[in-house]
Amino acid sequence: MRKNFYLVQIGVSYSSPCFLPYSAGCISAYLKQDKEIVSAYHIPDIIVMREKVPAVLRRFVQPDIVAFSSYIWNFEYNKTVARALKALYPDVLIVFGGHQVSPDGKMLEEYDYIDFLQHGEGEESTALLLKALHNGSPLREVPNLSFRADGGTVTTPRYTPCDLSCYPSPYLTGEFDGIMREFPDTEFHATLETNRGCPYECAYCEWCFTKKLRPFPMEKVKKEIEWIASHKLKYTYCADANFGILDRDVEIARYVVEMKKKYGYPDVFKPCYAKESDDNVFEAGYLLNKNNTDKGVTLAYQTLSDAALENIGRKNLTLKRFESLDIRYTQAGIPTYTELILGLPGETRESFCRGICQLLESGQNNSMTVYECQVYPNSRMGDPDYQKKHGIKTAVIPMLGIHYNPTFNGVGEHLEIITETATMPKADWVASYMFAVVLQTFHHLGLLRFFAIFLHREAGESYYDFYTALFRFIYEESDGYLHALFQELYDRKADTDTADWTYQKDIFSSTGWYFEEGAFLELIRSGDVFWDEILPFLRSFGIPEPLFGELFAYQRGILRTLEKHEVDVTVHWNFYPYFQDQSGNTRLRQVNAHLRAVSDLGIKTWADYARRVVWFGKRWSAMLLTNPRAEVEYTEEGPEA
Repeated sequence: MRKNFYLVQIGVSYSSPCFLPYSAGCISAYLKQDKEIVSAYHIPDIIVMREKVPAVLRRFVQPDIVAFSSYIWNFEYNKTVARALKALYPDVLIVFGGHQVSPDGKMLEEYDYIDFLQHGEGEESTALLLKALHNGSPLREVPNLSFRADGGTVTTPRYTPCDLSCYPSPYLTGEFDGIMREFPDTEFHATLETNRGCPYECAYCEWCFTKKLRPFPMEKVKKEIEWIASHKLKYTYCADANFGILDRDVEIARYVVEMKKKYGYPDVFKPCYAKESDDNVFEAGYLLNKNNTDKGVTLAYQTLSDAALENIGRKNLTLKRFESLDIRYTQAGIPTYTELILGLPGETRESFCRGICQLLESGQNNSMTVYECQVYPNSRMGDPDYQKKHGIKTAVIPMLGIHYNPTFNGVGEHLEIITETATMPKADWVASYMFAVVLQTFHHLGLLRFFAIFLHREAGESYYDFYTALFRFIYEESDGYLHALFQELYDRKADTDTADWTYQKDIFSSTGWYFEEGAFLELIRSGDVFWDEILPFLRSFGIPEPLFGELFAYQRGILRTLEKHEVDVTVHWNFYPYFQDQSGNTRLRQVNAHLRAVSDLGIKTWADYARRVVWFGKRWSAMLLTNPRAEVEYTEEGPEA
């Protein structure tokens, strides 16, 4: 009689959509091609939905072995279900794998209901484990495994396969067909791997288990892309660590576009672009963005501190090269965005805040995201010795419900983040984060972007000085609506015990937002209240009339509001080409200029606005009516035209 082997990969869900269980699907597809395993084990459909625990327990029928794929978004839920299964079925064997599993066997000491830990990639080691359990061969011969034995915990040697050509596709073998039939009203998202491995060794990351890049066969990749498109999956996440690092990635991007033209899907193909942006990344990004299949290209930095870079084992683009790349993408109409990590060892408050502004100096006016530094068990940063060396202190906080509804069905998830290092006390960490919130709210989300650029170019005002002055104005010199809004956010960030770090109001939907997104939504909705309060700050820079009045009107008029999706103005300076030129080479001139810009996204409510403009659109500056996807008509006349 065959034994029942269950695979569980509870998906990360953003409101209604849910990712198909790709990792577990890969393992299931690999197991089912093995005749010995199929004859010994019954393998039902993967369990993916985060149901209430009593409901999910009813899905297990006389389970013999249950394997959980564990990540930060499902780890606590997995443990709760596993503990309950062990109570119901004392003889069931529980296996935990995935990135949340410790690199050694120490989790077995903490959780007595777990029988095996599986480390690294799971296809072959799962197959060998099932065979060993079936035929009684020694468990010590199974690689990537930790288990209890006489004398203590045993961890077997690591093994990572080099050749992926024998790995079948879970899409093409039908691993997800039953799931999609059972949940016809769920919007499923896809994960695509075109290769595995990463040549870099950043201390904060544990994405890949090998430095060697191992590509999947191109034929398999293309068939998966067509499967995704033909099954009308709107969103595809490309799980390559460095998309664009291989020449063939351009061909993959071209094929994604070809399938979108044929089937209308996917709406979004989201890669993680290679750290060293080059012609491959540019061409792939150009293809995807010009066909509205991606939101922009990442120019990743993480930090501009030399000390932090040395501590995390990372090398950045030079700022000169960053500037040239940013200009190249802008001229091609491709949005770019930059990611930074707060809390890296060696970073200080000043180096972090100045680093953000250095990126503005180099032309990154479009979009930036600042993440708290998370600690993962398989990263170097998760090593206690590394933490001790760099004075790292962490906090375990509730998993933030950003851009999704945190309906955890009674089991909350947690993150471990760095809140202090030897070079950045906690107070500086809070202040640094809120400086980034202020800068992103007013610059990257556009509220004062044109004033900052104008003062930088025409008055030599550094971005650091401008946003430091704005930070001081908000927190020290203002006592109205603006101060109250940002002081609440500051106080919430300082509270790492409660860690209530999502901004949520029903008028913007039940979704949670980053602080800068929530602040922007409040300020754009406040109308005259915000503009009346900020006026004294802007006037303090001494911009003469009538230039000040026209610049103020232009800055305010270009911003999209709920009611406004079009601007039609006549101005006496060439503001439009001046601010569109990321290189700064266009000089400000007095002309008679007419600008008409239309960017209609069909927005009816503030919830629509928040989702379409702030969430989906901030990478391409959808909050500005002159964004790259707008219909723009611009003419000049006059002596300097």
